[in-house]
Amino acid sequence: MSTEALPHLPRKPRRGESLELLIERFTYKGVGAATYEALIGPQKTHRRFTVLVRKAVPGDRVIVDIEKVRKSQINARITEMLEPSSTRETPRCQHFGRREEANKGCGGCAVQSVGYQTQLEFKTEVTRRFLRNAGVDDSIVAPIIGCDTPWFYRNKMEFSVGDNPSHAFAIGMHPSGYKHDVIAMQECFLESEFSASLVRALSAWFQERGVTPYHPRRNEGFLRTLTVREGKRTGERMVELTTTSEPRVSVNGALVDARELAEAFADFVLEFAQGVDGEEVTSVYWTQHHAKRGERTRFIEHHMRGAETLCEQMNLPGGRELRFDIHPRAFFQPNTLQAERLYAEVLERTGLLDHEGRFPGVVLDLYCGTGTIGLCMAPYAERVLGIELNAEAVENARHNARENSIDSVEFFVGDVGEVLGSDEFIAARGGEVVDLVVVDPPRAGLMPKALEHLEQIGAKRMVYVSCNPKALGRDLAKLQGLYELVSVQPVDMFPQTYHVENVALLIKRDDSPAL
Repeated sequence: MSTEALPHLPRKPRRGESLELLIERFTYKGVGAATYEALIGPQKTHRRFTVLVRKAVPGDRVIVDIEKVRKSQINARITEMLEPSSTRETPRCQHFGRREEANKGCGGCAVQSVGYQTQLEFKTEVTRRFLRNAGVDDSIVAPIIGCDTPWFYRNKMEFSVGDNPSHAFAIGMHPSGYKHDVIAMQECFLESEFSASLVRALSAWFQERGVTPYHPRRNEGFLRTLTVREGKRTGERMVELTTTSEPRVSVNGALVDARELAEAFADFVLEFAQGVDGEEVTSVYWTQHHAKRGERTRFIEHHMRGAETLCEQMNLPGGRELRFDIHPRAFFQPNTLQAERLYAEVLERTGLLDHEGRFPGVVLDLYCGTGTIGLCMAPYAERVLGIELNAEAVENARHNARENSIDSVEFFVGDVGEVLGSDEFIAARGGEVVDLVVVDPPRAGLMPKALEHLEQIGAKRMVYVSCNPKALGRDLAKLQGLYELVSVQPVDMFPQTYHVENVALLIKRDDSPAL
C-alpha cells in the first residue's frame, strides 16, 4: 500500500470505532487476520496494526467494530459482510458462528466456515510458517494427510452443564472465549448423532427434575459435566456423569440421596440407548468431583452399569491389531481412525517396518504417556523402553501391554533425566546403544533439560511427534546442530479445528540414514 492510500488518523484506533478490512490470512488458531496501516499524528508517523477478527475467513471484505487495542494488535468483530470470500462455505452446524448471535459461537470448531481442502492447506501453511520463522528449512514439509471422515470422527466428547447467556439450563460446549456460559446443544457433528441425541434427552430429563448445574462463582448446584466415549472400531460406549461431591441433591424441590439420582440417571441412559435402533451403551459411570478449599481435589468414581472399561481397537500396518481398555480417567487419542494413520507414519519414519522380522536394537519412547506409541512399536522391535513422569499413565500403559500379551516393552516412572541414569533403566538397556528415540512431548514442547537428555542419548534416528507447530519449529532449530532434519509430515487429527499434528524425522549428523 502506498503512503498516499494510507488513512490519516491523528491517534491510534479506538475501541468502538469501525474499520473496513480485507482479511488476508488465518492465524495459527484459525482467527481471520488483516493488516491495517495508518499515518498517525502531525508528523504522519507510519504505524502498522494486525487486526484479529473472530469468524472471519481469508478473502472476506468486512466492516468490523474494534473491541480491544493493544500496542500493535487490534481485536475486532464483524458487523457487516461486504463481500464473502470465495472459500467461505455455509457451516454444517447451527451452533457455529459469532458468539454475539443467539445459540452460536461454539468453541468446539474454529474453521467450519471453509471447505475441508482449504482447512488442510491452512494447516500445512501454518506448519511451514512456524518452521520458517524458527530458521528451519520449510521445504521439507510434506502435504498434509487429511482425514477420510472429517465429520463424526471423535471418540470422546466432554459436554459442560451450566446456563446459557439467557440463564437457562444448558448442556453443551462453551462459547469461544467464555468459561461459564454454555450453549444448549441441539446438534454436533464431531462425535456421533447418538451422542448429540443423548445430550438433548438428558437435558430435558434433568430439567424435568429441577436438578441444577454447578455454579463455581456461587459454589452451588450439582451437575458438572457429561462425557461420552465411543469405540469407533468396537462399537462400545461409555457415558459418565460428573457432579459435585455433595451427598444430597435437590430433585423437584426435595433433597434426596445423590446416589439415588445417579441410579436413575444410569437407568435412563440404558433405556434411551435401547430405544435407538442398533445403539448400545456398554458402561455407565457416576463421578464425584471433590473440590474444597484446603483439601486435595480428587475424583471419586462409581461404576454404575455394564463393563468397567471401554475397549477400543487400533489397526496397525501388516494386519496387526492392538486392543486398549480405557478407564474414565485414561487418555486415549480422540480420533481412533486417524491415530492409526499417525502411528503408521511414526512407524514408517522409525524404519521399524523396513526390517524382516523384528528390529534388533533398543527403541526409546520418551514422554510416553499411556504408552500408545510404544505399544504400537513393540510388535516390530525386540525391545521398547518407555519413560513417563505420570505414574497413573504408566500403570495404564503396563495394563494394556499385558492385555495385548506384549512382553517386549517396559515402562519406567520418573523424570527422564533421573530414569536414564538409574540402575534399573541401565540394567534394562543392557549396555546397548539406543538406536532410535521417539519423543511426543506436551504442547509446550521439549524443556531445555530434555534437549540435554536427547544430546546425551545421541540416538542415530529420532522421530519427534508434535501437536504444536510453534514448539516444533523452536525445538527443531535447537536440534539442528546434532541432527539433520529429513522430513516433516503434517497429519490432520482434528478436522474443523485449527489443531495439526506433525511427525518429524531427524538423522544424527555424520551417521548413515539406515538403522
